[in-house]
Amino acid sequence: MDANEWLEKGKNEMMVGKIEQAIEAYDQATSLDPSSFDAWWALASACNILGTQIEGEGDYARANLYKIKAAYSFDRATRANPSDSRVTKAKAYADTIREAQKRKKELGHF
Repeated sequence: MDANEWLEKGKNEMMVGKIEQAIEAYDQATSLDPSSFDAWWALASACNILGTQIEGEGDYARANLYKIKAAYSFDRATRANPSDSRVTKAKAYADTIREAQKRKKELGHF
């Protein structure tokens, strides 16, 4: 499969609630096309959602891994296509995630 097919597979997995499988598909898409803003954005969004769900279950350490991957992926999206209209949002999301994780670490959640 090519990067676009992996991206579509990820979207389909997200629509049926299979977030971990979507993340795997988005990982493939970003590996095959590291210049795809959409693939990095989708990966970041899925990681952020899964991290939030895991946090709700009280597993802050595991959630932190997904949250950090989300921030990293939002950053990678900005480098993949600096002229995309969503760059400012991606930077803000990455910063917000990092600040939230920093506060949780200071509170001793992980």
